[in-house]
Amino acid sequence: MTSNNRLSGKPARAAMAAALLLCTVFTTAQAQQLYEPSATEEQAAARALAERRQKMIDDCEQNFGSEIDCIREVDTELRAEALQSGGRVIHLRPAR
Repeated sequence: MTSNNRLSGKPARAAMAAALLLCTVFTTAQAQQLYEPSATEEQAAARALAERRQKMIDDCEQNFGSEIDCIREVDTELRAEALQSGGRVIHLRPAR
């Protein structure tokens, strides 16, 4: 490269790197916004899950009778479904 070139030197390379970094940050932020559900969608999903859970508990109580056992069984079943569909797991203890 010759010294007459506008893009030569450390300041020009630093400016180019900063511009690339800025583009990367904005692209990443836009991609995250595209994939994040809105608050109303999350609330609707949570409400639907709560309604489904209560219906499952009611059905279990009609068939088997014990509320405590039904709550435990339904919660276990819903957690298993969430794990199979890629849901998040909350660990109470750190991994060994």
